[in-house]
Amino acid sequence: MIRLVLSDMDNTLVPFGQGRVSARTREAIHEVLDAGVLFGPATGRDYVELMRFFQGDESGFMTGIFSNGKRVRADGRYVRTVLLDHESLVRIDEALRGEKGMFLVCYPEATDLTNPAYGVGATREELEVFARRCSFAGRVADVVPDEDVIAATIACPGPPERMERCRALVAEAAPEVRVVSPFPEWFDVLPAGVSKADGLEVLLEALGVGLDEVAVFGDAENDLTIMRKVPHSVAVANATDEVLRTARHRVGASADEGVADALFEIARATRAGEQPAFLREETL
Repeated sequence: MIRLVLSDMDNTLVPFGQGRVSARTREAIHEVLDAGVLFGPATGRDYVELMRFFQGDESGFMTGIFSNGKRVRADGRYVRTVLLDHESLVRIDEALRGEKGMFLVCYPEATDLTNPAYGVGATREELEVFARRCSFAGRVADVVPDEDVIAATIACPGPPERMERCRALVAEAAPEVRVVSPFPEWFDVLPAGVSKADGLEVLLEALGVGLDEVAVFGDAENDLTIMRKVPHSVAVANATDEVLRTARHRVGASADEGVADALFEIARATRAGEQPAFLREETL
Protein backbone atom coordinates (compact mmCIF):
# COMPACT_ATOMS: atom_id res chain seq x y z
CA MET A 1 0.00 0.00 0.00
CA ILE A 2 1.12 3.56 -0.67
CA ARG A 3 1.55 5.62 2.51
CA LEU A 4 3.48 8.59 1.09
CA VAL A 5 3.29 10.44 -2.23
CA LEU A 6 6.04 12.85 -3.28
CA SER A 7 5.85 15.01 -6.39
CA ASP A 8 8.18 17.39 -8.13
CA MET A 9 6.61 20.81 -8.70
CA ASP A 10 7.66 22.49 -11.98
CA ASN A 11 6.52 20.58 -15.07
CA THR A 12 5.17 17.77 -12.87
CA LEU A 13 2.53 18.90 -10.38
CA VAL A 14 2.36 22.34 -12.02
CA PRO A 15 2.98 23.16 -15.71
CA PHE A 16 6.12 25.29 -16.00
CA GLY A 17 5.31 28.98 -15.76
CA GLN A 18 2.01 28.43 -13.98
CA GLY A 19 2.31 30.15 -10.62
CA ARG A 20 -0.32 28.20 -8.70
CA VAL A 21 -1.35 24.61 -8.08
CA SER A 22 -4.70 24.20 -9.84
CA ALA A 23 -7.93 23.90 -7.87
CA ARG A 24 -8.43 20.36 -9.15
CA THR A 25 -4.93 19.32 -8.12
CA ARG A 26 -5.43 20.81 -4.65
CA GLU A 27 -8.68 18.84 -4.42
CA ALA A 28 -6.81 15.66 -5.37
CA ILE A 29 -4.17 16.33 -2.71
CA HIS A 30 -6.86 16.70 -0.06
CA GLU A 31 -8.49 13.47 -1.25
CA VAL A 32 -5.20 11.65 -0.70
CA LEU A 33 -4.69 13.24 2.71
CA ASP A 34 -8.25 12.41 3.74
CA ALA A 35 -7.63 8.79 2.73
CA GLY A 36 -4.75 8.68 5.23
CA VAL A 37 -1.87 8.98 2.74
CA LEU A 38 0.81 11.61 3.32
CA PHE A 39 1.55 13.99 0.44
CA GLY A 40 4.34 16.45 -0.17
CA PRO A 41 6.63 18.04 -2.75
CA ALA A 42 10.05 16.69 -3.65
CA THR A 43 11.32 19.86 -5.24
CA GLY A 44 14.07 22.39 -5.70
CA ARG A 45 11.65 25.01 -4.42
CA ASP A 46 11.76 26.16 -0.79
CA TYR A 47 9.10 27.04 1.78
CA VAL A 48 8.19 30.56 0.65
CA GLU A 49 7.82 29.47 -2.97
CA LEU A 50 5.58 26.61 -1.90
CA MET A 51 3.41 29.05 0.06
CA ARG A 52 2.83 30.86 -3.24
CA PHE A 53 2.22 27.70 -5.25
CA PHE A 54 -0.30 26.37 -2.72
CA GLN A 55 -1.83 29.81 -2.08
CA GLY A 56 -1.12 29.57 1.63
CA ASP A 57 -2.64 26.10 2.05
CA GLU A 58 0.17 24.57 4.06
CA SER A 59 -1.49 21.15 4.18
CA GLY A 60 0.02 20.54 0.73
CA PHE A 61 3.58 20.73 2.07
CA MET A 62 3.53 19.83 5.77
CA THR A 63 5.66 16.92 4.62
CA GLY A 64 8.22 17.02 1.84
CA ILE A 65 11.73 17.35 0.47
CA PHE A 66 12.49 20.99 -0.29
CA SER A 67 15.42 22.74 -1.95
CA ASN A 68 16.55 19.47 -3.59
CA GLY A 69 17.09 17.74 -0.24
CA LYS A 70 18.71 20.58 1.67
CA ARG A 71 15.55 20.97 3.72
CA VAL A 72 13.29 18.11 4.84
CA ARG A 73 9.93 18.45 6.60
CA ALA A 74 8.09 15.58 8.28
CA ASP A 75 4.50 16.22 9.35
CA GLY A 76 5.16 19.92 9.99
CA ARG A 77 8.54 19.45 11.70
CA TYR A 78 11.84 20.30 9.99
CA VAL A 79 14.18 17.36 10.43
CA ARG A 80 17.00 18.63 8.23
CA THR A 81 18.48 21.91 6.98
CA VAL A 82 21.75 22.09 5.00
CA LEU A 83 23.28 25.46 4.06
CA LEU A 84 25.64 26.07 1.15
CA ASP A 85 29.31 26.76 1.80
CA HIS A 86 30.23 30.41 1.17
CA GLU A 87 33.70 29.71 -0.21
CA SER A 88 32.32 27.18 -2.69
CA LEU A 89 29.89 29.79 -3.99
CA VAL A 90 32.68 32.36 -4.32
CA ARG A 91 34.74 29.96 -6.43
CA ILE A 92 31.76 29.15 -8.64
CA ASP A 93 31.12 32.86 -9.16
CA GLU A 94 34.75 33.44 -10.10
CA ALA A 95 34.65 30.56 -12.60
CA LEU A 96 31.56 31.97 -14.31
CA ARG A 97 32.74 35.59 -14.59
CA GLY A 98 34.38 35.09 -17.98
CA GLU A 99 31.34 33.39 -19.51
CA LYS A 100 28.86 35.67 -21.25
CA GLY A 101 25.39 35.44 -19.74
CA MET A 102 26.25 32.86 -17.07
CA PHE A 103 25.82 33.92 -13.45
CA LEU A 104 25.19 32.58 -9.98
CA VAL A 105 21.93 33.24 -8.09
CA CYS A 106 21.97 32.96 -4.27
CA TYR A 107 18.86 32.57 -2.11
CA PRO A 108 19.29 33.69 1.52
CA GLU A 109 17.96 31.48 4.30
CA ALA A 110 16.45 34.58 5.90
CA THR A 111 13.69 35.18 3.36
CA ASP A 112 10.12 36.35 2.89
CA LEU A 113 7.18 35.75 0.58
CA THR A 114 8.72 37.89 -2.19
CA ASN A 115 11.40 35.15 -2.53
CA PRO A 116 14.45 37.45 -2.76
CA ALA A 117 17.56 36.21 -4.57
CA TYR A 118 20.91 37.78 -5.45
CA GLY A 119 22.12 37.69 -9.05
CA VAL A 120 25.88 37.79 -8.58
CA GLY A 121 27.71 39.74 -11.26
CA ALA A 122 24.63 39.89 -13.48
CA THR A 123 23.16 42.95 -15.12
CA ARG A 124 19.65 44.01 -14.16
CA GLU A 125 18.43 42.97 -17.62
CA GLU A 126 20.07 39.52 -17.46
CA LEU A 127 18.68 38.88 -14.00
CA GLU A 128 15.15 39.99 -14.83
CA VAL A 129 14.80 37.36 -17.58
CA PHE A 130 15.29 34.55 -15.08
CA ALA A 131 13.50 36.29 -12.22
CA ARG A 132 10.34 36.33 -14.34
CA ARG A 133 10.84 32.77 -15.52
CA CYS A 134 11.56 31.33 -12.07
CA SER A 135 9.45 33.67 -9.89
CA PHE A 136 11.96 35.29 -7.56
CA ALA A 137 12.62 38.91 -6.61
CA GLY A 138 16.02 39.54 -8.18
CA ARG A 139 18.61 41.80 -6.58
CA VAL A 140 21.87 42.54 -8.39
CA ALA A 141 24.95 41.87 -6.25
CA ASP A 142 28.62 42.49 -7.03
CA VAL A 143 29.80 39.58 -4.88
CA VAL A 144 28.37 36.50 -3.18
CA PRO A 145 26.44 37.82 -0.16
CA ASP A 146 28.05 37.27 3.24
CA GLU A 147 25.00 35.61 4.79
CA ASP A 148 23.55 32.13 5.16
CA VAL A 149 22.47 30.76 1.77
CA ILE A 150 19.97 27.89 1.58
CA ALA A 151 19.98 27.53 -2.21
CA ALA A 152 21.91 28.58 -5.29
CA THR A 153 21.24 28.29 -8.99
CA ILE A 154 23.12 29.12 -12.17
CA ALA A 155 21.67 30.90 -15.18
CA CYS A 156 23.13 29.48 -18.37
CA PRO A 157 21.40 30.91 -21.46
CA GLY A 158 22.10 29.25 -24.77
CA PRO A 159 22.24 25.79 -26.37
CA PRO A 160 23.02 22.49 -24.58
CA GLU A 161 26.72 22.96 -25.32
CA ARG A 162 26.72 25.96 -22.99
CA MET A 163 25.17 23.82 -20.27
CA GLU A 164 27.97 21.28 -20.65
CA ARG A 165 30.53 24.08 -20.53
CA CYS A 166 28.97 25.30 -17.27
CA ARG A 167 29.06 21.80 -15.76
CA ALA A 168 32.76 21.53 -16.54
CA LEU A 169 33.57 24.94 -15.07
CA VAL A 170 31.77 24.19 -11.81
CA ALA A 171 33.29 20.71 -11.52
CA GLU A 172 36.78 22.20 -11.79
CA ALA A 173 36.17 25.21 -9.54
CA ALA A 174 34.17 23.49 -6.80
CA PRO A 175 34.38 19.68 -6.89
CA GLU A 176 32.65 19.55 -3.51
CA VAL A 177 29.35 20.52 -5.16
CA ARG A 178 27.38 19.18 -8.11
CA VAL A 179 24.88 20.77 -10.45
CA VAL A 180 21.61 19.33 -11.77
CA SER A 181 19.27 20.88 -14.29
CA PRO A 182 15.52 21.07 -13.54
CA PHE A 183 14.87 22.70 -16.93
CA PRO A 184 16.91 24.15 -19.83
CA GLU A 185 19.32 27.05 -19.19
CA TRP A 186 19.19 26.58 -15.41
CA PHE A 187 21.15 24.59 -12.83
CA ASP A 188 20.60 23.88 -9.16
CA VAL A 189 23.77 23.84 -7.04
CA LEU A 190 23.95 21.08 -4.42
CA PRO A 191 26.57 20.03 -1.87
CA ALA A 192 28.03 16.65 -2.80
CA GLY A 193 25.92 13.88 -1.30
CA VAL A 194 22.81 16.03 -0.94
CA SER A 195 19.91 15.24 -3.25
CA LYS A 196 16.23 14.43 -3.27
CA ALA A 197 17.21 10.78 -2.78
CA ASP A 198 19.38 11.62 0.21
CA GLY A 199 16.56 13.73 1.64
CA LEU A 200 14.18 10.82 1.14
CA GLU A 201 16.22 8.67 3.53
CA VAL A 202 15.92 11.34 6.22
CA LEU A 203 12.20 11.74 5.59
CA LEU A 204 11.37 8.02 5.63
CA GLU A 205 13.24 7.52 8.88
CA ALA A 206 11.37 10.41 10.49
CA LEU A 207 7.99 9.10 9.28
CA GLY A 208 8.58 5.38 9.74
CA VAL A 209 7.63 4.72 6.11
CA GLY A 210 9.27 2.07 3.91
CA LEU A 211 10.70 2.56 0.41
CA ASP A 212 8.05 0.29 -1.08
CA GLU A 213 5.32 2.48 0.47
CA VAL A 214 6.33 5.61 -1.47
CA ALA A 215 5.27 6.84 -4.92
CA VAL A 216 7.46 9.53 -6.49
CA PHE A 217 6.45 11.66 -9.49
CA GLY A 218 8.96 13.61 -11.59
CA ASP A 219 10.00 14.94 -14.97
CA ALA A 220 13.61 16.13 -15.07
CA GLU A 221 17.27 15.53 -14.27
CA ASN A 222 17.00 16.60 -10.64
CA ASP A 223 14.39 13.85 -10.10
CA LEU A 224 16.58 11.00 -11.31
CA THR A 225 18.35 10.13 -8.04
CA ILE A 226 15.13 9.76 -6.08
CA MET A 227 13.35 7.93 -8.91
CA ARG A 228 16.16 5.38 -9.08
CA LYS A 229 15.82 4.77 -5.36
CA VAL A 230 12.13 3.86 -5.09
CA PRO A 231 10.18 0.92 -6.57
CA HIS A 232 7.23 3.16 -7.44
CA SER A 233 8.81 5.85 -9.66
CA VAL A 234 6.34 7.66 -11.91
CA ALA A 235 7.10 9.93 -14.88
CA VAL A 236 4.68 12.45 -16.29
CA ALA A 237 4.24 12.12 -20.06
CA ASN A 238 6.17 15.35 -20.71
CA ALA A 239 9.27 14.15 -18.83
CA THR A 240 12.74 14.12 -20.33
CA ASP A 241 13.78 11.02 -22.24
CA GLU A 242 16.08 9.93 -19.42
CA VAL A 243 13.32 10.20 -16.83
CA LEU A 244 10.92 8.31 -19.09
CA ARG A 245 13.49 5.53 -19.40
CA THR A 246 14.16 5.50 -15.65
CA ALA A 247 10.60 5.56 -14.28
CA ARG A 248 8.77 2.28 -13.78
CA HIS A 249 5.36 3.85 -14.31
CA ARG A 250 3.86 6.69 -16.33
CA VAL A 251 0.90 9.08 -16.02
CA GLY A 252 -0.48 11.93 -18.11
CA ALA A 253 1.32 15.18 -18.83
CA SER A 254 1.66 18.00 -16.34
CA ALA A 255 -0.49 20.24 -18.55
CA ASP A 256 -3.23 17.58 -18.47
CA GLU A 257 -3.08 17.26 -14.65
CA GLY A 258 -1.71 13.74 -14.87
CA VAL A 259 -0.53 13.80 -11.26
CA ALA A 260 -3.97 14.93 -10.06
CA ASP A 261 -5.53 11.97 -11.89
CA ALA A 262 -3.04 9.67 -10.17
CA LEU A 263 -3.75 11.19 -6.75
CA PHE A 264 -7.48 10.61 -7.12
CA GLU A 265 -6.70 6.99 -8.05
CA ILE A 266 -4.39 6.57 -5.03
CA ALA A 267 -7.13 7.87 -2.74
CA ARG A 268 -9.69 5.51 -4.28
CA ALA A 269 -7.38 2.51 -4.13
CA THR A 270 -6.34 3.20 -0.55
CA ARG A 271 -9.94 3.24 0.61
CA ALA A 272 -10.57 0.01 -1.29
CA GLY A 273 -7.43 -1.67 0.06
CA GLU A 274 -5.97 -2.02 -3.45
CA GLN A 275 -2.83 -1.04 -5.31
CA PRO A 276 -3.49 1.98 -7.59
CA ALA A 277 -4.16 0.86 -11.15
CA PHE A 278 -1.33 2.88 -12.73
CA LEU A 279 1.19 1.25 -10.36
CA ARG A 280 0.18 -2.19 -11.63
CA GLU A 281 1.36 -1.25 -15.13
CA GLU A 282 5.07 -0.85 -15.83
CA THR A 283 6.55 1.06 -18.77
CA LEU A 284 8.55 -0.97 -21.26
